[in-house]
Amino acid sequence: MDITQFNVWLDVIFTALYVFILAFLVFHFTLFITTGRFRKSFIEGHWPEHDSRPPAFPKVLHFTHMTSMIFLGFTGMYLRFPFFGGEGARTIMRNAHYVFMIIVIVVLVWRVWYAFFSKTNADWREFAIGREDLKSMLGVLAYYGYFSNNKPHVAKYNVLQKLSYNLFLYMMIAQAFTGLALLRWNVPLINVTVSQAMIGWWLGSWVGSAALALWIVRIVHYILNWLFIIMTTIHLYLAATADVPCALDFFGLEELKVVEGGHGHGHDTPATEPAPAPSAL
Repeated sequence: MDITQFNVWLDVIFTALYVFILAFLVFHFTLFITTGRFRKSFIEGHWPEHDSRPPAFPKVLHFTHMTSMIFLGFTGMYLRFPFFGGEGARTIMRNAHYVFMIIVIVVLVWRVWYAFFSKTNADWREFAIGREDLKSMLGVLAYYGYFSNNKPHVAKYNVLQKLSYNLFLYMMIAQAFTGLALLRWNVPLINVTVSQAMIGWWLGSWVGSAALALWIVRIVHYILNWLFIIMTTIHLYLAATADVPCALDFFGLEELKVVEGGHGHGHDTPATEPAPAPSAL
């Protein structure tokens, strides 16, 4: 199989995978309605327990990052499939891709610095996966898979959210590296391109040529782009269905009561129901 055929197979595989993901989300939303969870959540207002809204600054960074990632995904797919305009449109999209690339990298570095070194809210521990998170994994999977109406709550983010956020971080680092390694801008003073400076001297000699090294990096970048599109689609779907209170709190539209103790799901007992009296025995 030559390089062109491999590219086409990647297009076919990921397009089919994305169609499957969309079909599965439609099926999942059907279960959301037929199991009665839609009625309990949106009509009766019984949502799973969640913590209070995050501080403003991380929200601004997250929203900027999410918006930029959406534009990066769109412009990246356009550069692969230029479905409108001519060379002028392609140039505009490429430049837009570079702009959002820089924004994402800056915000990524800023957010990691904030997580570890903020004097007011160094929140890296909120994304760390501990023993209790791992113990709750089957319960969280059962809740999202409609095998249970109880959603374990052991931390600000559930274990699947923590796993996805950590995966996003590592993928963004890899995507930033591969994206920069594709640039053919000349580096001042040393008279080589960014691509040659980053991969040509080691990956090129390892695989046999700089051209092949560039193709490998481009393929990895393209695969990561698809994975970001898939994960972002799932993230937005869950934010609009199963995790609406978190989304409302995130955008400051509503603040729901935090249940003491860090456990429970809030589906079976309305928040206004009085607690049972202690037993005399």
